[in-house]
Amino acid sequence: MAAGMIDAADFASDMEDMIGVGEAVTLQRPSIPPITATVRARVMGYKPSDIVGAIVQGDRQAIILAADLAASGFPQIMPNRDRLIWNGKTLVIKSVDDATARIAGETIAVKLQLSGA
Repeated sequence: MAAGMIDAADFASDMEDMIGVGEAVTLQRPSIPPITATVRARVMGYKPSDIVGAIVQGDRQAIILAADLAASGFPQIMPNRDRLIWNGKTLVIKSVDDATARIAGETIAVKLQLSGA
């Protein structure tokens, strides 16, 4: 591996360290019957410089490890249909980014754009 390059295992470890300081959240699909799963996530606001395009003031972002998502059994997250319950607040999942935290073709984590609280 070339100097300065990071491999998937190191990247996954870095993401694990960051999300390890997160907390339990509930993913919910309000179908009949509802589908729910609890996963670890790091929920944060956006910096003022990030508020452009579809990101508006009051939106939040959450990062969830792909391994935790797979282990939870929750189906593929569907924007504008699924919800994330955090700190007693129900947030709508506006978008799912599974490319930013991908390395060597492996998705390490997904980033969610959230609105509603």
